[in-house]
Amino acid sequence: MRFSFNTFNHSTYYDLAPSLPAQIRAAAEAGYDCIGLDLLSVLAHERDGLPPRALADVLAEHELPCYELVSLSISADRDATLRSLGHILRTVEVLRPSEVLCVVTGEPDAAVVTNTAECAAALARESVGLSLEFLPTRDVDSIAAATTLLDRVGHPNLRLVVESWHFFRGPSTWQDMDELPLERFGFVQFADAPEQVSDDIHQESMQRRVLPGEGVFDLRRFCDAVTGKGYDGVVSVEVLSERWRAADLGEFARATLRSTRDLWQQPDRAPA
Repeated sequence: MRFSFNTFNHSTYYDLAPSLPAQIRAAAEAGYDCIGLDLLSVLAHERDGLPPRALADVLAEHELPCYELVSLSISADRDATLRSLGHILRTVEVLRPSEVLCVVTGEPDAAVVTNTAECAAALARESVGLSLEFLPTRDVDSIAAATTLLDRVGHPNLRLVVESWHFFRGPSTWQDMDELPLERFGFVQFADAPEQVSDDIHQESMQRRVLPGEGVFDLRRFCDAVTGKGYDGVVSVEVLSERWRAADLGEFARATLRSTRDLWQQPDRAPA
């Protein structure tokens, strides 16, 4: 496995100042193999005078490739989708991620299918994969709903983000996981969660995740289900936590990698 430090916990989404150079340094020093950059912070840095080319230089300095870029927003509104795609494409040209994560807003109707296919084709021309994230707070809320959309789009460049938090908190089942073929995997995202304190799934997801192994999810079974298919790709560690957001960035990077490796590199887990 290769492990990617997901920067979204310190994204400008949370009204924070953009901090990607510091996060790149922390991830590299912690020993991560690669990093996932969030587009909101990339664009905020650009507005502040630090363009994507300068971020690419920081990545090169720390020998840390960008694996995923988050996120491309796809909806039935073609103009809005193409605006989001435009930001992604000009960023992709410089940062050269392997994958772009996309989310679908609204019902996955015929217009969404058409727009998704156009985005998948545009990124394929750049030799960049497109991975669809299912979220329990959206219409595409599960492995089953996501694979249905993949079938309708029918483009080989479109695959899935298999995310532990959304798997356990959404309607996906172990049977869905068992039936998901390896070729449908784009990459894996990984986090744990404590017992819920509210029915606000969005709040729980964005503020209350915990380090892998510290929560209630059966992550060993999740890892076994994924590696049992022969998956040996990238695991993006996405611990979205208000508590960790206030902690030392270096310790956050070290703790997320350490706890994730402990679960994925169990000595009794036989390779597929």
